[in-house]
Amino acid sequence: MHDPIDVVCPPADGNRQMSSPSPRRGAAAFAVGASLLASLLAGPAAAATDTTPPSAPTLLTAFEQPFLELMFSYSLSTDAVTPQADITYELYLDGVFESDIVARPRPHFPNISVAFAYADKPGPVTLTLLAVDAAGNKSALSNAITVNAVE
Repeated sequence: MHDPIDVVCPPADGNRQMSSPSPRRGAAAFAVGASLLASLLAGPAAAATDTTPPSAPTLLTAFEQPFLELMFSYSLSTDAVTPQADITYELYLDGVFESDIVARPRPHFPNISVAFAYADKPGPVTLTLLAVDAAGNKSALSNAITVNAVE
């Protein structure tokens, strides 16, 4: 027969105590453990019930660079459930999905990020963004900025 294992059982007042399990407490610990395992396998409950999209990002500036490169800055979106650092963005060039973007804010500008994209050909290109939270809710499109891509 194995020796009993100590179980941490947090009482209602929040203070943790170490105690040896009794048959009754062991069953309760098993039930709590099974419930915890089920919740971990199900994923975060907030993401499953989040139906509100994040705020729309705002394109602030866009510049053309040599070799059809476009540099742009945008304000970060906010969401009631998803932390700002976990919101991703979808970039559209001329209304066509181009790529997903992960924000990289700078310490001195924590609510702004800069990203780069490449145009297919020289000429005017219109950029728009939308934000996507952890539950997959999409914001409205940002404002549009048009730049002239150069070779």
